[in-house]
This record gives sequence, C-alpha cells and structure tokens, in this order.
Amino acid sequence: MKTILYLFCFLFGSIQAINQPADIIIRPGEPIAYFSPDEEGVVMDVMVLNKGGETLAIREVKSSCFCASAIVNNPTIRPMGKGKLTLQVSTARMKEDSLTRVDFTILSNAKDSAFSIPLYLVNKKFLKDTKEY
Repeated sequence: MKTILYLFCFLFGSIQAINQPADIIIRPGEPIAYFSPDEEGVVMDVMVLNKGGETLAIREVKSSCFCASAIVNNPTIRPMGKGKLTLQVSTARMKEDSLTRVDFTILSNAKDSAFSIPLYLVNKKFLKDTKEY
C-alpha cells in the first residue's frame, strides 16, 4: 500500500511540474561588471535557468541603452535546463561615472513574459581613487 501511495505522489508531482509555465532565474542575480575608461567595453555572460515545466523560448532581449546589446546563445531552454546570455556594453562614452546601470529585458513565453536583468557597471578608476591607504 505504501508503494502505491509513493508512486501516486511521485506521478502527481511530476504531472504538476509539467503543467507549470516556463520560469526564468538569472545567475548571478544582479551582475556587476568593472571597466576602465580606456577600455572599449565590457562583456559578461549570465546563466539563464528555466525552473518551469515548459520549454522556455526567448524571443528577444532589449537593452535600456543604445550602448548595450545581448547575444542569446540558447533561444530555447528545456524544463529545468540552463542556457546563456552574453551581455555587451560599450563604455567608450563613460567618463568618470562611478556606477552606471543598464537594464536588459528578456521577452519570452515565461510566466512573466518581460523579465528584467540589471547590469551594474563600476568604473575601476573611481574605485582606485576612493581606496583608503
């Protein structure tokens, strides 16, 4: 009897997970990239996890700034699978800004169809100038 009960619970839990829509998790959650004013830009990879029961289909990634773009390395991610986004930001016009934020919005079939990732850009020169000796 216990075996039948365990089997029922396992199958019911599996069916419930399958009916869940795609759901996005980003790692690192709030990425930080360090740049020097003399560099052309920054490139950072972030992991996209699909914790839902349906395949995640990424349609597009938009940035909040004309200086940024994203490459979708894995446009479809199976349930409980992972993929990668490559975030790129040109820092050529960023002078003495100590902290800048660029948002990337993932448009997909996930339960929250527009998911935003903040990328924080920190100027290395600013960190060096504020370091106490």
